[in-house]
Amino acid sequence: MGKKCTKYEKEKRVLQFVQMLSKGAVNSELIQHAASEWGVDERQARNYLHEARQVVIDDVNHDRKIVVAEMVHMMKAVMKEGFRTGQLNSVIGAANTLSRVAKL
Repeated sequence: MGKKCTKYEKEKRVLQFVQMLSKGAVNSELIQHAASEWGVDERQARNYLHEARQVVIDDVNHDRKIVVAEMVHMMKAVMKEGFRTGQLNSVIGAANTLSRVAKL
């Protein structure tokens, strides 16, 4: 049994997996990387992978709130400008987009 890694080392490993996932790495690549670079077994590599995926999910969920807020703001601006310039097709399109984004 190898030496247990520190909390800092574990965080670095998980973040490295996050980066590798973002670049399209698949499970077998990640597990092989963990074995060759860190000397860990498949079970521990899968634990890192699980934590890395949770980081990705949390990032996406957080970013989704920001994207939705930005889209709502943008569609309101488009609608305002469409009313101002008499481009009612733009208003309708923005209203439709807004209703989909806001799930109305």
